[in-house]
Formats: sequence, structure tokens, C-alpha cells
Amino acid sequence: MNKIMEYVRKLFSGDIIGYIMIFGAGTLWGTIGLFVKLLSGAGASTSLIAFMRLFMGFCILIPIMLCTGGLKIFKIDKKGLVQCLLLGILAQALFNYCYNVSIGSVGVATASILLYTAPVFVCIMSKIIFKELIGKLKVFALVVNLAGCFLMVTGGDLSAFKISAFGIFFGLAAAFLYSLVTIVGKIASGNVHPFTIVFYSFLFGWLTLGVISSPWQAIADVSGLKFWIYASGYGLIPTVGSYLLYMGGLRKNLEISKVPIIASVETVIATLIGVLVFKENLNFISVLGIIILLASIAIMNMKKDEIPR
Repeated sequence: MNKIMEYVRKLFSGDIIGYIMIFGAGTLWGTIGLFVKLLSGAGASTSLIAFMRLFMGFCILIPIMLCTGGLKIFKIDKKGLVQCLLLGILAQALFNYCYNVSIGSVGVATASILLYTAPVFVCIMSKIIFKELIGKLKVFALVVNLAGCFLMVTGGDLSAFKISAFGIFFGLAAAFLYSLVTIVGKIASGNVHPFTIVFYSFLFGWLTLGVISSPWQAIADVSGLKFWIYASGYGLIPTVGSYLLYMGGLRKNLEISKVPIIASVETVIATLIGVLVFKENLNFISVLGIIILLASIAIMNMKKDEIPR
């Protein structure tokens, strides 16, 4: 009985709950492709979809925050505001811009693979900023994770793989900017409520995208009941829901270098949605990629004394 109680306490300790929250955030992020396809079908452009995600997330958060914490939850000091400014401009707006440019240059498959190098950037920065130890096990888990993502995205077919210095540069830039969500989010989460971080990062993000893409006329052109239903779902599920879980998880006692690997479950969910909802083909190589990616999550969370000898 004592062993069972000890196991339960370990299972629901702060760090385990934090990793579960990160896993949940990745699961919700996996629905992004579903909403992108729905909004594209409703006539929205890529730039408009990126803008609507942050704008609708911002709008949805307002009543949630008023109900949970009142006006005081919107208060933030200058340091926290600067951190949210960095998140909004760099990790939200410019990330979306660079990723879209990369897709336009080298295609979705290559841009996706480049984006999955983000955990490498997180690993390097967590070593420099948080002084985390990066042992052989973590490096191995990173390599396995990249291999799994590559197999899932390509399905063994390299015909869609394109090489372009311009596209690769913006793809890697997108991966770096994406990695800042974890690093800056961890720094900010120590002093600022997760709701507040997400709210202001969304605010600065949609304002920046608004300046870059000027989406106002595009909204008027495609606006309709179906569009707003899809946009609301996009703002709620893979945006507000995922980021609140992610920022909440970062408040726990986590090893930051592990976080993006656990969140990469997003890729598995996105693939399964493609198969189940859009009837996309899933070949043996893609299934192997899913298994390898899930294995990388398990490897990343192994302890030295759990490694078979």
C-alpha cells in the first residue's frame, strides 16, 4: 500500500503534472492543420489565417480572464510587458511570417522538417541560459525525434523535398523564433500569470501581423457565419487552450530541454487528423515515424537508472 501511495505521489508531483500539461498543449496544437484547412476552404488566405488565430485568441481570453481574476489579472510590470512583447513579435508574428515564406519557397514538407529543428535551439539555449545538463541521452532523444518527424512528414517520399538557400534560411529562422516560446515563456512564467502572458503576447502578435499583412479588407471579403465559427474554434482550441496549458506547464519544475520533445506529439495528432478526417494516406514509413517520435518522448523522460544495460 505504501508503495502504491509513493507511486501516486510521484505521478502527480509538480514536474509530472507540468509535463502532462505540455503534452496536452502539443495535442491541441495538433489540431492546427484541421482549422487551417477549414478556414482555407472558407476563402481565407494564409496571412489572414495567421492573423485570425492570434486576434481571436486575444478576444476569447478577455471574458475568460475577467471571470477568473477580474481586472487585476491584466496588470503587468514593465519587465513582464517586455517579455510578452518579445513573445508576441518574435515567437508569434515573425515566426508565422518566416514559416509562411519558407513554405512558399521550399514547400510544406521541407519547411515542416526545418521547423522541427526547434528542439535543437531550445536545447542549446537551455544549456546557456538555464545551465541545464545536456547528456548523451538527451542528444540521442533529439536525433530520434528529428528522424521520426522526417519520416512522418515525407512518408519515405523525397520527391517533395526542395532545396533553396532562401527557403532554408527562413525555415531555420522560423524554428529559432518558435523555440523562443519555450525559452522566453519560461523566463516570464516565473513572475507573471499564464493568462496574462498569453494575453499580451497575443495582443502584440496580432498588432504586428496587422501592420505586416493589413488583413482588414480580406476579413471583409471572406466574412460569413462559417468563417467566424471556424476562426473562433481556431482561436479557442489550438491557440488559447494550448498556450494556457503550455505556459502553465512551464511554471512547474521542468527541464526546459525536454519540453519541445514532449510537445512534438503535435505532429502525431496532426497526422492522425489528416488520416481520420481528410482521408489522407498513411503508409508504413509514416507509421514508423509515429512510433519513432513517440519513442523519442519516452527516451527523453528516461532516467539513467532506467536505461537497460
